[in-house]
Amino acid sequence: MEEFVNSIKSQVIPLSPIDTQGSFSNIPFVFFYENKERSDDFMPSDKMYNSFFRTMQCLPVFAARLKSTGIGNVSLVINADDINTPEYIEDISDMHFSKLKNAGYNWNAWPKGVATAGPMTCAAADGVIKLINVHVLRMKNNSGLIVYLSIPHYVMDGVGHMEVMRRWCKIYRLMDGGHLNAVDELPVYTFDRALLQKHLSDKRTPVDSLTYKTFTESSYLSEWLAWISPEWRGYLLSKAVEWQQAETHLFHISSKSFESLRELLRSNIPDIDAVSVNQLVLSLATKTFAQAQMAADGRTLNDSKMADDATLPVAVIFENREKLGIDDANYMGNVLMPKFTTPLTKNLESPTDAKSLANTLSTFNETVNNIDPPLAASHIEMVACRPSCFTRPITRYVRSKTAISFVYDIMPDMYEADFGNGRPEWVSPIQPFRANAVLLLTSHDTTDGIDVFLSAYPKVMKEVLRNEFWTSVAKLIY
Repeated sequence: MEEFVNSIKSQVIPLSPIDTQGSFSNIPFVFFYENKERSDDFMPSDKMYNSFFRTMQCLPVFAARLKSTGIGNVSLVINADDINTPEYIEDISDMHFSKLKNAGYNWNAWPKGVATAGPMTCAAADGVIKLINVHVLRMKNNSGLIVYLSIPHYVMDGVGHMEVMRRWCKIYRLMDGGHLNAVDELPVYTFDRALLQKHLSDKRTPVDSLTYKTFTESSYLSEWLAWISPEWRGYLLSKAVEWQQAETHLFHISSKSFESLRELLRSNIPDIDAVSVNQLVLSLATKTFAQAQMAADGRTLNDSKMADDATLPVAVIFENREKLGIDDANYMGNVLMPKFTTPLTKNLESPTDAKSLANTLSTFNETVNNIDPPLAASHIEMVACRPSCFTRPITRYVRSKTAISFVYDIMPDMYEADFGNGRPEWVSPIQPFRANAVLLLTSHDTTDGIDVFLSAYPKVMKEVLRNEFWTSVAKLIY
């Protein structure tokens, strides 16, 4: 810890709307490690602690405090004389790891208090937003270890989150092997948000009209949310998420299921093999949500209560490192770009078969197939000149109980987090989450395909779990 504190140098990192547009939420994941060899020296506390704070020396951004500097302007302020110390907590559980394993790592089987930060970015008990939260929970008789890692989206995206975990694991292994000096030879990260501007394409593609409207049309509520402090904003939004009481589940879609979907669609879409699994899940999940909402509302397909031109708002969020040419730049920040679309609700509510699913896939073609460097450049320029625009999507869509957010890219391999005793037995997001969200996750080593994290209002989720087509493709994990 002392070396970490002494390494910190004062600096200010102004955040861009690319950072703040996702700033409301944390990125919280839980890693489960089993002591298979029943070693007394299994991931010892001092080595976990020391390697973590050595990792923090590579990532001084986590010593910063969030500061508002005007409406919509937020900076990471690192003050060497006033460090925002990363939160690192270790506890001992009276639960044996085998109980977790036998329960399939179901959320209901977790010890209480695993997550020391919730799904939304809020202040800690001292009134300060921590920029990284770690909870190490040692299981009974040293039978295993749970590691909880949460990072606010203010600081970085999911790619950055997994890189932090990988770097911690790498440093742990180097220190454990007596190669502390080798840590200084590891690649250096950059936190300079100006890097995005430097890598913008010279060409421009216009941002679609709905996404442009979403980010450029302000309201009193959006401007007020951009004006208040990050602490107050986080508090209010966390209460809103609590009010939703969303139900969450984790599903698995195997490679075999994806192949079956493609065969079903082949007569309607001859080039179906060129369609990504991401777009397949986006289309199927959106139809399933719409059908579940219809059933939860007590409506039928021909119900006159739903106007023919009614639409379902969908935000599809893309990761753009490759598009900007910075995938090898060791950039630690956010490179996410949302696109908004509104497919017709009645088309989505129709029973899922080859024709209706093919129609939904074609609906999303424009959304997912035109993500290129000129469009990324146009989006970054659009939000960069409107610092307060980051609150506009949430205030626009919070009024809709049906609006969906879909993170298009699969989370980087979460199972690479190896401290030296093997890859984790399981990795999972936490259960509390905002409603109507879909995340795509790497699946466990023993399976192929992908895992799908899905949240919804309880009445809607009840219908999702009853949806015959969805459950024939996506198998419930827990």
